[in-house]
Amino acid sequence: MPEHSVVWRLPNQNNLAVKRQSSDCLSDSVIVIKMLSAAVCGTDLAMLSGNRPCGAEVLGHEGVGVVLYAPAGGSVAKGARVTINPVNRKHPEVVIGHSRDGVFREFFCLEAADALEGGLLVRCPKECSLGDAELVLAEPLASVLYSLELLQERCSAGSLVVRGSGTVGILAAKLWSILTGSFAVLVSRSEAHARWLRESIRWPANVRVCCASELMKVIRESSVGPGAAILCGSRESAPEGLRLLLDVVQEGATIDLMAGFPAEYKEARLGGVKLDAIRWKNICGVNSAPPTAVADRVSGKTVYLIGHRGTAERHILQAMDLLTRTVISMAGIPHRLFTLGQLPGAVKEMLSTETRQNTKWVKAIVDFSREDRGEPAR
Repeated sequence: MPEHSVVWRLPNQNNLAVKRQSSDCLSDSVIVIKMLSAAVCGTDLAMLSGNRPCGAEVLGHEGVGVVLYAPAGGSVAKGARVTINPVNRKHPEVVIGHSRDGVFREFFCLEAADALEGGLLVRCPKECSLGDAELVLAEPLASVLYSLELLQERCSAGSLVVRGSGTVGILAAKLWSILTGSFAVLVSRSEAHARWLRESIRWPANVRVCCASELMKVIRESSVGPGAAILCGSRESAPEGLRLLLDVVQEGATIDLMAGFPAEYKEARLGGVKLDAIRWKNICGVNSAPPTAVADRVSGKTVYLIGHRGTAERHILQAMDLLTRTVISMAGIPHRLFTLGQLPGAVKEMLSTETRQNTKWVKAIVDFSREDRGEPAR
């Protein structure tokens, strides 16, 4: 492994710093990947802000790279372009960029046996013409596809409410309207942010973007009660977001808990159900469990809760196909490209209460091919 740059999480701080990693000799059982692109996820920000536990010194779980070395007989070969699939399907508590070091570095390596057993690498088809920066969207898009797959097992049509206006929320609202032809509402954290999203993004005709105070009005105007909902905001806002969804969904609706909850949190309206445990019932498209039926003690409605961790290879390949056919594109997600050296500053700006409202992007992407020339590309 040659000497290379790594973005480290500083101890006891919500900051990142660039360091040089010295060269090292690795076992011939290790796959070595030269990173091409990597993106910042809301989970990265939650770990840095202390709202989510983190065991990794190097964050980053959305990444694309090219294999420089791989042992014979493994899941990938030298020269293959690969997407990181961060959750280990056999050991879902092991997550790249969460419990083990991630991809905010020039070179990333992992044991070939772990990659094969855990399904941690997905080869990009040779005919795929996507650029590296756009291909990095495949993993979050795959997570949305998994969510919609689970929702559609119970409600194949009808309107959807999405609480959370980051990358995943935007993708979910767009895809639901495109794939089902049904109405979708994206609920943002504030009226100002909702207005910016409406002005900055081209939305399908059957998608509405609003803040929480406008939601009931939007639903009444659509004349269709939401039969499905996705909660994908931050962990600290998850309880409030869940209560909002419980207020507006119809009897028998299904809510996907893509957002995590504070440890041991229990929503009083739903009795003693352990909400975070529901996300462990569907793992990487392999292990699955039926939705959990719960009674809302306030409204009297029965709703069904689902959740998932990770994605399957089929979800990532489907995401690549949608991106290739421009059904979904990076152009539809406000984003900025950064060098690895610019990443700490970009993340600091996204975390700051003083500057985050002024950022004019949703997705921050590291383009490893760029030289550090100061200002990030638009």
